[in-house]
Amino acid sequence: MLRIMTSTTMAANREEILANFQACTGIENFEECLAHLEQNNWNLTGAINSVFGAQGESSSGGGSGGGGGGGLGGGQDESGIRGRSAFREIPMEIPVEAQEPLVRDVDATVQPTFSDTPGPSFSSFISSPVPLSSSSSSSVRRPRFIHFSIKHRGKVITLSVTDEHQVDHLKDLLSKQLNIPKTALYLSGWDTRAPVPSDETTLSTLNLAAEVTLTLSTPTMEGEAHQPCPSNGEELSRNTELVITDTDEDTTYNLRYEGCKTIVDVKQGIFALTNVQPRRQEWTGWPNDTDTLTLAASGIDFPRHRLSFKRIPVDQPVTMYINFISLVFQLTLAASGIDFPRHRLSFKRIPVDQPQNNRSQAAASAGAGNDSSDSDEYDDAQEVMDLDDHAMFGTDSSAYRFGPLIPDNLDNVTESLIHFSQEFSSRYGDLHPAFYLGPLDNAIEEAFNVPAKDRRLLAVYVHHDKSVYSNIFCSQLMCTESVIDYLNHNFVTWAWDMTSPKNRERLLAVCTRIFGSVTASTLKNLQQDKFPLLLLAMRIRSSTEVFSVLQGNLSHGELLTSLMQAVEFFETQQHADVVQEEGRRASEMLKMEQDQAYQESLIVDRAKQEEKERQEREEGARIMKEQQDEQMKKEEEEAIRLSLEQQLAVEPDEDSDLPISTLRMRLPTGEMMTRRFLASEKVQMVLDFLGSKGYHSDTHKILTTWPKRDLTSLDGHQDLQELGLCPQETLFVEER
Repeated sequence: MLRIMTSTTMAANREEILANFQACTGIENFEECLAHLEQNNWNLTGAINSVFGAQGESSSGGGSGGGGGGGLGGGQDESGIRGRSAFREIPMEIPVEAQEPLVRDVDATVQPTFSDTPGPSFSSFISSPVPLSSSSSSSVRRPRFIHFSIKHRGKVITLSVTDEHQVDHLKDLLSKQLNIPKTALYLSGWDTRAPVPSDETTLSTLNLAAEVTLTLSTPTMEGEAHQPCPSNGEELSRNTELVITDTDEDTTYNLRYEGCKTIVDVKQGIFALTNVQPRRQEWTGWPNDTDTLTLAASGIDFPRHRLSFKRIPVDQPVTMYINFISLVFQLTLAASGIDFPRHRLSFKRIPVDQPQNNRSQAAASAGAGNDSSDSDEYDDAQEVMDLDDHAMFGTDSSAYRFGPLIPDNLDNVTESLIHFSQEFSSRYGDLHPAFYLGPLDNAIEEAFNVPAKDRRLLAVYVHHDKSVYSNIFCSQLMCTESVIDYLNHNFVTWAWDMTSPKNRERLLAVCTRIFGSVTASTLKNLQQDKFPLLLLAMRIRSSTEVFSVLQGNLSHGELLTSLMQAVEFFETQQHADVVQEEGRRASEMLKMEQDQAYQESLIVDRAKQEEKERQEREEGARIMKEQQDEQMKKEEEEAIRLSLEQQLAVEPDEDSDLPISTLRMRLPTGEMMTRRFLASEKVQMVLDFLGSKGYHSDTHKILTTWPKRDLTSLDGHQDLQELGLCPQETLFVEER
């Protein structure tokens, strides 16, 4: 009986036994595994011992366990305890029913050795693997297990490996488990007091605890380029101070960033401060210089980390060209003989019909400031000065040959702005802020008439071709990546060109209507050299107001700083608007729910009222029908009674000479009614008489005393004398 129960239990668990056998032996061939288990009657311990025993005999030749302590026969281990199965480091994969996937390190180079001596069962050391040294020498260090809990995309992967392996081995296991290239894996969460270990670092040198929690991220894989690597909330929210040294300028910046910020955010911040683009920044001090990594996952020191950067030189030909232009410009001014450090000049227009060769003399007589300089010297200076200022500032000198940004012949606002955007791209390139192509009212709707959390500032760019700052501002500030990204992310940018008087008046009219007369008056009275402008506007209460005006003579850093301050001010107001809007939305939602509940209650009440009215109508109709039926019944009965009365013969007198039958009739009410009939009259006459009184034969029985007979069941044509009802008889009227 015991054998039958054992066989039944093993049959129920054969799949689990097979899985455990494959995990322990590493044999993937199903038929080979099945042969070993069948040979040992599905005894897991015996099957594993048969596999590793055969391998141990073939490899050791005499059954030695390797190391002199525990042999294949399972003698006494170095602790002096017999009966325990001696084995070397046995990292194995054991399936455990759990919500989280469990991965064990399988080392095919280490062969376990089991003993047949009595001792703890195989399942006991599977559930709690204890590394035993097979060497009797106490000087040899025994490897220990380290249990890693690795967080990845909301899941936890558990790995148990020995500390004799390297970090690279841990990544190998993760790569096989997740099917992700090893080069794309990045482990964070190591001890912050030590540098981030490399792939070649041995785990035993890290002095890790028995249980370690790490975070796995794959920042280089597609789809995770801008996602912060998984980390706990404390690491992502804590602030780290970055001490960044600009080695070229010998300047130090102390910046604070949250752990959720990425390395590219730091580089963009330095770009905003120094105008050195990230691609020209050469950094030192990053443990891992992957731009998409968060600071929490980058391995930097907390709470302070030191970094340094230097500028990557631009190509030498470009530098030589800029230096050459500057040198020519300086030599030309030096050769002109002007006063230093300030020199005054004046000019006048040469009439059209004046000979060309006299122009230089007229210009010289206008006060070049040095009478000793001859005409040839002045001509040389004029030839050099004919170089337009765009060459000095790195822009295309052909910009002046382009048409106006907004021609006077375009009256439609949308067409004007489309032409502005196209012409702007022709002058300064396709890399520029995204201008809103529509009326200013629509741009305001886009910026402000949205939920408070989605609102953005409004930036109105006002261009003027005759300003000396226009080309510099557009090419070196407006078209830089940092300004473009910041404007596109935080602003709705609307642009206009007020170079021509007509477009100027159109802009002033719109500004007066939307922003008020103060803003329009400021634009109208502003000097030409103050342009271009950036008007920053926001929705304050119910009106749109300009709260900051940025002029075109700003530097790149000043412009970004002003924009950041404006956004910071706006976010403070936005937060209050969000809270107010959420409160208003909650109130509206509550009111809507209350209205909905009220409407539902009205519907229920109306349905109840309609049901009640329907029932009342039905009840009234039923009562009326009953009354009508009752009335009809009464009328029918009355008609029958009258008909029967008319058919009755006259009641004979008591002293009649003819034989008379006196009938006494007891009614159902207990009353007695007497009537005289001729003895020759038929029984039907008696029935008609009672029917005329309301006691019809179909609803009542008319019974005699003795013998007891029901007259309604007799032949109605028999006379009273034949039935023996003369000279008198008592009848009983009963309901059927």
